[in-house]
Amino acid sequence: MKNFLLPLNILLALAVAVLFYLHFNQKPAKVEVKGTSGSADSLTQNELKIAYVDLDSIQENYNYYKEKMDEFERKKEGADKDLNNAFQKIENERIAFVQKGNAITQVEAENFQREYTRKMQNLENQKKSLENNIQQEGVKTMEELKKKINEFLTEYNKTKGYSYIFSYSSTINILFYKDTALNITNEVVSGLNEAYNKTKGKK
Repeated sequence: MKNFLLPLNILLALAVAVLFYLHFNQKPAKVEVKGTSGSADSLTQNELKIAYVDLDSIQENYNYYKEKMDEFERKKEGADKDLNNAFQKIENERIAFVQKGNAITQVEAENFQREYTRKMQNLENQKKSLENNIQQEGVKTMEELKKKINEFLTEYNKTKGYSYIFSYSSTINILFYKDTALNITNEVVSGLNEAYNKTKGKK
């Protein structure tokens, strides 16, 4: 049964990685560059400011995200334990039945096989339901994370005036080259944590 929940563990890891990518590595919307005229010369009259945020650093340093992942892991471990215990109980029943040996009648064997198959199928359905719940909770968590970052960057950029703020990840990204001078991750993480700590204090 050690490998019974392996797909669940793999699903959790992939879900977090994929959802993080899907929510943050999207093509940026077109930004209108305001100028004094509608000619092409207006583009040269405005400084195009660009920055990027390192998603790996946010995962490592944003308290909200870390707490959510810890909570996620605790729930998964609890579910793993419950499923393992349920399987072990069924397996113990099977072993005890087999140990009866020749005392088992044909009818008893058939009845036990049907009941054993039913219990294992129920356990498999329970595992699939758990996987689905984990996936849905992962989507919700990523939506909340994206909302918090977007809201912060909207306020943050009111005084910074960036035309584009890209996302970057060491594993999945859309940037072929990055100038570290454009890295605003530390400011963003610091601001996100400050805002989150204030929210926690109100609870």
